[in-house]
Amino acid sequence: DGGLGVTITNLRTANRSFGGTDLVTIVRATRQLPAGLWALLCAGLLVPSLIWVAEDRTVWPWDQAWYGEVSADLWFWMGHSLRRWVGELADGLSLKPPGVVWLGQLFVPLRHIFGSVEVSLLVSILVTQFVLLAILFRIGRRLSMGSSLAAVAGVTLAAGTSLFAGLSHQFFAEPLQAAAVAWVYYVAIEAPGWSSLRILAQLALAMVVGVLAKADTPLYCVLPCLYAAGLIWRKKLSRAEFSACWKSHGFRVQAVLLGLLTVATAIWYYRNVRAVWQHIRDASSDAVALNYGSRDTWMHKLVQWWGLLYDSFLSPYLGWVFLAVLAGAGLFGILRLRQRREKARIEPVSILSALQILLLLWVLSTTITLEPRFLFAILPSMAIMFMQLCAFLPVRLLAAVVVACGAQWAAVNAESLAITGRLSHQSQWLVTPEFDRSHYDDLTRVVSLTSNASERYDIVAVESPWMNANTAAFFAAKNRLQTGVRSYYTSLGYAESDFGAAMRRIEEFRPRYVITVAEPFQAGLPGFLNVVSLPVLYDLRSDDRFSQVPFASHSGVLVFRFKNGFPAGAAAGSGF
Repeated sequence: DGGLGVTITNLRTANRSFGGTDLVTIVRATRQLPAGLWALLCAGLLVPSLIWVAEDRTVWPWDQAWYGEVSADLWFWMGHSLRRWVGELADGLSLKPPGVVWLGQLFVPLRHIFGSVEVSLLVSILVTQFVLLAILFRIGRRLSMGSSLAAVAGVTLAAGTSLFAGLSHQFFAEPLQAAAVAWVYYVAIEAPGWSSLRILAQLALAMVVGVLAKADTPLYCVLPCLYAAGLIWRKKLSRAEFSACWKSHGFRVQAVLLGLLTVATAIWYYRNVRAVWQHIRDASSDAVALNYGSRDTWMHKLVQWWGLLYDSFLSPYLGWVFLAVLAGAGLFGILRLRQRREKARIEPVSILSALQILLLLWVLSTTITLEPRFLFAILPSMAIMFMQLCAFLPVRLLAAVVVACGAQWAAVNAESLAITGRLSHQSQWLVTPEFDRSHYDDLTRVVSLTSNASERYDIVAVESPWMNANTAAFFAAKNRLQTGVRSYYTSLGYAESDFGAAMRRIEEFRPRYVITVAEPFQAGLPGFLNVVSLPVLYDLRSDDRFSQVPFASHSGVLVFRFKNGFPAGAAAGSGF
């Protein structure tokens, strides 16, 4: 472990002597990477994503804008009102667990360094992805009995999947969920050598973080969780063990953190569990989900999910790499058994990973929605299987596997940065940066124009990815960080199809402004979200109560104001 040169020498020695030595000798020769080098590897794999984030000027659409809005509001209230901050923690998000925004608020002040709230929040995603890779590296080193090359292969494979790269550029909860799942696996693989109390504390922390990220996280790690829980049962907790552990400063810190997070999580779920459950039902099996998928037989859905999994994780090269590693691991495993009469060292967690993937595909195939993001928390399971297979390969072949995984990583990131053309198969979330900032600038000007301190809702009467009530509210939350003035926006109603109901909503909220886009710019928008958008636009133009505000825009933005205004609007927080 004296340095990189010694490590390389040991690798060469192990390679030359493989034919006459056993696996333990090879592992001792390869040893681990010099201190800190593994962290540089994980960070280096994220550099292209950092470049992507710095160059992108995309206006965040619906869910991401909502997450961004709540993150900005949390940071604002943290510095202005403890009572309002606690209220925002509890109620800022109601349909979805708040882990991503609770973490994101801490990165909002970095806007002064990175130049925008969006970049600052995406840095929190990159930090989460770094943690995920770091945990996978430690798992890989454990699977290969201390060798780092198999871990390097697994981490490079994970970072080279198109879904990993794509979600590194989006403000979603899935990276935090995947990190929590990897944490559970790490606890499970280390559990045989840990005390029961340490297993319990680490497992509880991982699961609390997981359910703070997404409510369905237990489905992604139920098998390793049960395995670790079984070891706790076998080892049995004792008062003496607790007293010994409590003397450790690190354990006390973990215990306090676990207590605070558990209480906060329990309170949040107590207040919002009905809304969360209804959202899960709507997104998976209700008629609303038909807009994002289809009803079909279980077998057909399984085929569709497998196609998404392949595009998300294995395309274009990793499918062949996986097959080659599987064949090589089988061959060298058999040779080792014949020559040395050794039993293959297969960790139980590796078998649980394979079963966990099958379980998740079975569950997902019973739902309506087809969304690749839901697969991301499977990535730790895939990486663990891959690293377990790599542990059986000789060093020379393992080095070739690392090179192949590196080629995949380079191809995926080159495509994401628009350096090369689109891959033949890839995740739909792997997109190139948006260099045109016209939408961003137009929305900034719209929010500035309609900004007011009355806490009255204005209405965005269209649902495009860059112009909708969520994006306007996010830009308003960012605007308050600079001006102290917060504007509020709502829509005509989710997927509203009744023109009369849409107009009654305008009457109900009595807004000062109604914002939409001109007819040519509504072409190609999601049809089920914009059934009444054009009829409302036509009505605004013909109604004498409305006047169009002059607003120069290359994006077709139209702003209408009530000529005489309404006497009293619906105040923010009044409920709708």
